[in-house]
Amino acid sequence: MLGANGRSIIRKLKKILSEFVSSVLGSTDRFVMRHRILNGTLLAGIVAMGVGLSSEFFREGFEMGGLIALWMAFGFACVFYYLARFRHLFQILILPTFIISSLTAFLQIKYSGGIVSANVMLLAPILVLNMLILGNKYDWIAIVFFVCALFVVNYVQNIHPEWFYDYSSEKARSEDFLITGVSILFLLGLMLRTLNRSYEDAIGEVSRLKYQQDGDYYLTSLLTRPLSGIRIRSKSVLFQTYIKQKKSFQFKNREYELGGDICVADQIVLRGRSYCVFANGDAMGKSMQGAGGVLVFGTAFRALIERTHREGILSGYFPERWLHTALNDFNDIFEGFDGSMSMSLLLGLVDEENGFLYYINAEHPFPIRFREGKASFLSEKATNFKLGMQKDKALIETCWIRPGDTIIIGSDGRDDLSIGFDSKSNRVINMDHTSILTQVEESDGDIEKLGLRLQNIGELTDDLSLLSIRFQPQTTIDIKTRESGLEEPIRLIQRNNFPEALNLLKNYADSYAYDPAVWKLLYRVYRKLEKPIEAGKAAEIFSNNHPSGLQMILEGAIQYAKASLIDEAIDMAERIYSRKPDVIPVIKILVRLYKKSNRPERASEYEEEIHRLENDSLDS
Repeated sequence: MLGANGRSIIRKLKKILSEFVSSVLGSTDRFVMRHRILNGTLLAGIVAMGVGLSSEFFREGFEMGGLIALWMAFGFACVFYYLARFRHLFQILILPTFIISSLTAFLQIKYSGGIVSANVMLLAPILVLNMLILGNKYDWIAIVFFVCALFVVNYVQNIHPEWFYDYSSEKARSEDFLITGVSILFLLGLMLRTLNRSYEDAIGEVSRLKYQQDGDYYLTSLLTRPLSGIRIRSKSVLFQTYIKQKKSFQFKNREYELGGDICVADQIVLRGRSYCVFANGDAMGKSMQGAGGVLVFGTAFRALIERTHREGILSGYFPERWLHTALNDFNDIFEGFDGSMSMSLLLGLVDEENGFLYYINAEHPFPIRFREGKASFLSEKATNFKLGMQKDKALIETCWIRPGDTIIIGSDGRDDLSIGFDSKSNRVINMDHTSILTQVEESDGDIEKLGLRLQNIGELTDDLSLLSIRFQPQTTIDIKTRESGLEEPIRLIQRNNFPEALNLLKNYADSYAYDPAVWKLLYRVYRKLEKPIEAGKAAEIFSNNHPSGLQMILEGAIQYAKASLIDEAIDMAERIYSRKPDVIPVIKILVRLYKKSNRPERASEYEEEIHRLENDSLDS
């Protein structure tokens, strides 16, 4: 029972002592480190001067002038100590604290008899005090001043010894040395204790803020996680991603990453055909700022996919128009940030049936094709500005993904590698954007190996994200089957027997709807039979199965226009313009079509485009 009472008393005493120290030195939440150091140093000076004052009553050579001067210094130190507890008075106290501490030092030097050891012990803590007050930028001033002062004091003592009080006995000198030593021990001890307490508080505060920051990072990473990733169950188009964000952190003993890179893929259906839509983006900034861009883009991307699934308007677009619509939606969102947030992006669609790739490059690194052990860029031009900075209509680029090909898309983290230091110890950043091609070949097109390889040859200076696309066709057209199935219709067409050829071609198309050859023949037959609606439809289906055939897309637009299906004709012509915006005959067709559709403002825009292209051709 007594033991419990004893422990209770000890706890109470500790609490009282802790509250007293906190009251004297200042609470942690009210003072930064330099304020606490100033308080502790002033308190130490008060204690040291108090010991010196009390000794004046018992030592030889008592002088009223010295005692009054020390009492004045003691009083000023007390005032400064309590005023320093308010942050807004800290700067005001720098000069008077410097003056009073220096005055106190010289007064004690005068009445100590000029003892060198005492002078050094006294000047050392005063020097530390003023270094702390002046800060790192001007602390050399305090060092130079006090070193010079020490030499001046000793020089003056030799020339004018009468200026210093000299004790008449050895006992007085011993007392002086002892009292000065005790004062300095108090001063240094309290200064060190204050420093330790300040550093402990600072470290504790930093740890608390770090934990809070990591908690914020963790919550943000939870928000970004469901917005990225592969949401595709395609048997023909295979995606793989690799992401290494620059910012990594630990929360609850687990490692997490946070950054501004995103890789995402999903599936949509456009005009009855299934497409894989993908995006690789790099938002401006790193860690929280970049993650903010990912949150914005990821949310907008998911909303666009849901709208495409639910709304008949978007699902009725051609791939080119869908990409333009998506890019415009994303750009409108990022424009709302007034330049404080932007994003480079590569957005694309892959036809699941034939592996044809449509994409827009918004200032993203160039996509790479790895074929038969060789890597090359698909295109070495950015076709649009970053999101939030769009000015012109984006160019749609296309390519075929053959079986065995690997298309690799990545953020600029793949290029911005720190590869060493120069002779002046400045970090050297890789500036050769073509070096990635060698790394792709060395990695055999595997982005997991590629990501690790890039980190082995250099240090990442930015977030790194990689996305690869492969195509494995599930349906193929047998050449012998095609030849046997189309041999008779071709013979009938050559004999101008179009009605019989039409019946045979329809039967073949019912069994082999994905064979572009049959639709090309159907287009010829319908055109000869002067059926523009059917001819336009056949041209459209051909272009879906063989999207690189721009001439057939143009023929479809012409046939739809003959059938007075102006909107369909415009859609077909716009497909060509989105890929080849400098073909003047196509633009002239668009001008006529928009005039027929009673949209003169669009016709005017294209007329201006024609004038610009013609002037450019004349200038060149």
